[in-house]
Amino acid sequence: LKPARLKHPSPGPAPSMPWLPDDVWEAQRAERAASKGGSDGGKGGKDGKGGGWVQVWKPMFVEKGGWGKGWGKGKGKGKSLKSFAPDVKVWIGGVAEGATWKELQDHMNEAGKTKWCEVFDKKGAGTGAVAYETAEEASNAIATLNGSVLKGGTLECDVWVKKEPTAETS
Repeated sequence: LKPARLKHPSPGPAPSMPWLPDDVWEAQRAERAASKGGSDGGKGGKDGKGGGWVQVWKPMFVEKGGWGKGWGKGKGKGKSLKSFAPDVKVWIGGVAEGATWKELQDHMNEAGKTKWCEVFDKKGAGTGAVAYETAEEASNAIATLNGSVLKGGTLECDVWVKKEPTAETS
């Protein structure tokens, strides 16, 4: 067996935590414990009864009350045209290609504040829908904005009629 070799520190900066003899270390530990109000090895709060531990890192599921981001709807989710009654919705035809829902909403706000606005694509291309707070605002929008022009397209405003399911789709 070879004797263990001691490594000598390289000539460089002094170590950040020097070695202390046991008696000096015990004296410092006792002094710290006395200044914290207890002799339980530095654990505890002001009265030495515990409670001094603070969790530094919190897992994501603890912060939100569940795993990950939670199961709630979140901001802005869960609302759609389906969540409004048919009497507050207005069907809009003749929407110019390339018109956005924001442009349509700004235009339809002339008759009253809109609650929801949508421009359809694919099967419903060239049409859109707007929902208002009340049925009076919806009928006012139909009366005042029918025939108005948005981005070169003449809008046709009408009452919302729920599409009846056909024999092919059911």
